[in-house]
Amino acid sequence: MAEGTADRAARDVLIEATVRRLWAADEGELRILDICQETGLSTSVIYGHFRSRQGLVDAALLTILTEITDGVVAGIEGVLDGPHPTGRMLDSLHRYLTDPALEIEHTRNRQAYLRVAATALARPALRPGFLEVYARYMGRCADLYDGAVARGLLPDTLTGRQWALLLESQMVARALHDLDAAWDDQGDWLLALARLAAGEGATEPA
Repeated sequence: MAEGTADRAARDVLIEATVRRLWAADEGELRILDICQETGLSTSVIYGHFRSRQGLVDAALLTILTEITDGVVAGIEGVLDGPHPTGRMLDSLHRYLTDPALEIEHTRNRQAYLRVAATALARPALRPGFLEVYARYMGRCADLYDGAVARGLLPDTLTGRQWALLLESQMVARALHDLDAAWDDQGDWLLALARLAAGEGATEPA
């Protein structure tokens, strides 16, 4: 049992060190010897756990993806559980998504999300893990919508899956729009979402 615990601890330390480096630089700049020096663990330990440098990088990328998607879910949960006028939950969501104090974090997370997705498209070995995290994330977003409908915060004009797809699409789209500020308007996305959810009578979020 002790050995198993030590093995898990070593694996976690290696992933954490790699995650820190991947947040700071492209994976092409990551060197196994640097990870060994930082963690005090040998290359044999790394290859014993991950079989290859790519295996370590992939595990770190999935950790990043999990942290980002967990953060998105937690943020939306906070909006749903927070104070907002009846029927104006989209306004509260708009304020959260466009909060200047969170913009640097949101931009970083959107870009990292897209980066992991692009890597999974190019690297088949990463896809199963990516799809597992993605499916869990989408399921949780769908559950949030269903819960909001049950509480009267949103109309039931969409399915939970449709809501989840809209949330995911705005993250991907905004990651691309970060390259061109002229297209980076979260208000437009929320207005479109409001019209889809509530019909032509929806008004632009305040």
